[in-house]
Amino acid sequence: MANHDQQSLEHKLALLKQTYQHNLQAELASLCSVLTRLQQTLRAQLMVTTEAPSSGDPQAPRDTLTDVYHRLHKLAGSAGTFGFDTIGSQARLLENGLKRWLEESDQAIDLQLVNVVSSQLQSMQIELVPSLQQAPSVDGPQEINGTSAKIWLIEEDDELGKHIREQLMNFSYDVRLFDSVPEACQAIANQSPDILIVDAMAGVGHLAPLQALSCPLLFISDCDSFDARMRAAQLNAHGYFLKPLNIPQLVNRLEQLLQERQSPPARILVVDDDQQLAAYYQLVLEAAGMEVRILDNPRHIIDQLASFRPELLLMDVHMPDYDGPDLASVVRQYDEWSSLPIVFLSAEMDLGKQVDALSHGADDFLTKPILAAQLVASIRVRVARSRTLSALLNKDSLTGLLKHASIKSAAINEICRGFRQHYSVVVAMVDIDHFKSVNDTYGHATGDVVIASVATLLRQRLRQTDMIGRYGGEEFLVVLPHCSAEDGRKRLEDIRQYFSRLRFNQGEQEFACTLSAGMVCSTDVSEDNKDRLLVLADEALYRAKRGGRNQVSQ
Repeated sequence: MANHDQQSLEHKLALLKQTYQHNLQAELASLCSVLTRLQQTLRAQLMVTTEAPSSGDPQAPRDTLTDVYHRLHKLAGSAGTFGFDTIGSQARLLENGLKRWLEESDQAIDLQLVNVVSSQLQSMQIELVPSLQQAPSVDGPQEINGTSAKIWLIEEDDELGKHIREQLMNFSYDVRLFDSVPEACQAIANQSPDILIVDAMAGVGHLAPLQALSCPLLFISDCDSFDARMRAAQLNAHGYFLKPLNIPQLVNRLEQLLQERQSPPARILVVDDDQQLAAYYQLVLEAAGMEVRILDNPRHIIDQLASFRPELLLMDVHMPDYDGPDLASVVRQYDEWSSLPIVFLSAEMDLGKQVDALSHGADDFLTKPILAAQLVASIRVRVARSRTLSALLNKDSLTGLLKHASIKSAAINEICRGFRQHYSVVVAMVDIDHFKSVNDTYGHATGDVVIASVATLLRQRLRQTDMIGRYGGEEFLVVLPHCSAEDGRKRLEDIRQYFSRLRFNQGEQEFACTLSAGMVCSTDVSEDNKDRLLVLADEALYRAKRGGRNQVSQ
């Protein structure tokens, strides 16, 4: 109980810090605006000749600077409390300097003094920007060991490297930039990345120390030759991306690699009448981190598929009552299992019979006896390929989320399950505000970055049991099982607020976006109206839009 209370406290403190961070940014921007107007006033006064004296109040600039002093005093006391020590120290120095000047000087406000204070405040704003971009999720499942995923980027072109870094930071990655492979190698002693991105021209011949990190390696290059790609393959690269980079495509690969590191164990159903041999396979595969279930009576295979939901079916060809090929044909009769990988493992050496077995819907044929390492490698490759193909079929290429049909089907199934088992389900529609103007102003490539950012944020801020899909364009469908209306609203509000703090870059232009959401809880409708939950969530979204956007409507 004490641990739960501590976690709750830490969660509240983190949210409080995020709110303060947002307010701090607004306060610094306001102070800079005040000083800009004061600079304009002082410059105008300097231009006034003695023949035409100014009619303005000479005390007004001093009053303005006094107000700035009091606001800096407040910042100096609060910033350090929330972890912004550097900004707090800078505010304290400015506060003390202004205090001395205001107490000791009877002269008119010096323009040079205002310029110095304004410059320092702008530096404080710059100091805060990385914190805003890298602010970690409180409980995001895409974090690695409680921190943002660490990405190392090796890029000789400093300007390009900074641009890529800024873009990736928009997706809440912790990105460290190096201008050479040797520089990155020197940093290994203190830190290691979760993923390494290397420009193919940055000295790939010196990659050996970095390869020892055992982290995924991605190459970026402006060369699309076969030889260049072959060199990347020989270095066990997990991807090869051409310049100019498609950032959403790169982010998709990063997400895929990070998810693979956290992916659940592969589920394998072994169908074999030889219990000893099946037990051996189970032992070997479980030692490799897989979850295995044995079935010695093929007659119950459909029930086992429904309850265990395996990712691969491993079975013998010859069994007392049923042959493996016939059993595979029965499995393929069910649409749900039409793409399930089926691998035969048999002592059958007759090539014709092996081909016949494959023609009944199997994906591979392994012969007994088989080395443990060969069995594990074969199963891993098949499961990994199946997961990849499933993702390509069911998930949107830009966001990595479920496609329209898949998320709609999943939502309907979950709603029905909730009514049957008597638990509440929250359904929400989420949409980016004024998205057309983003595309029109900054281009479709930048618009894709914004869409992908929403997808990443939803994954980070929601539970692994929640379902998220791209419903169409810039609209997303979210399904939260075992969730009350109050909890659902809190989660959506958290996502809305956090998204509004993200900053996007197009060249030298920086901009922000907001989103709106409409939600409904299954407890708000009768079971007879469960099919209308999606419609009701959509109607709630339109109410949020009509109500001024950047809000959650219920």
